[in-house]
Amino acid sequence: MIFSYHLKEIHYASDFILKNIKSKTVLFDGDLGSGKTTLIKNISMKIGSKDNISSPTFPILNIYESNNEKIYHADLYRIDNILDLNEIGFFDIINEKKWIFIEWPKKIIEYFEYPYSHIKIKIDDSKKRTLEIKNYEI
Repeated sequence: MIFSYHLKEIHYASDFILKNIKSKTVLFDGDLGSGKTTLIKNISMKIGSKDNISSPTFPILNIYESNNEKIYHADLYRIDNILDLNEIGFFDIINEKKWIFIEWPKKIIEYFEYPYSHIKIKIDDSKKRTLEIKNYEI
């Protein structure tokens, strides 16, 4: 499934994602500045979070509240060792089947055994973004 949009139309992209993903575990791939965090912020607001959504590049994992449910937001850009994720309980979080948005998943995708949705974002010279959703189920 493919969808193209400009940044001012991000709410349409978020609606498209929520309508077409098959899992609460959502992986986001895209270059720096492609809009991964901005999409995650918009999606989180649509599922009920009123928290300040920001990039978890330095803390690696942010946790937000949404309608009596937690939303996890991980940024694996700085992860060099998979064992670092065990220290923060990352794989336990995935097993909870709550919302988890993961930026830069390439570092762990080979270890993924869970159903998940994978979103790839590309941006062209006119700043138009194209996202592609693939759902992976057990």
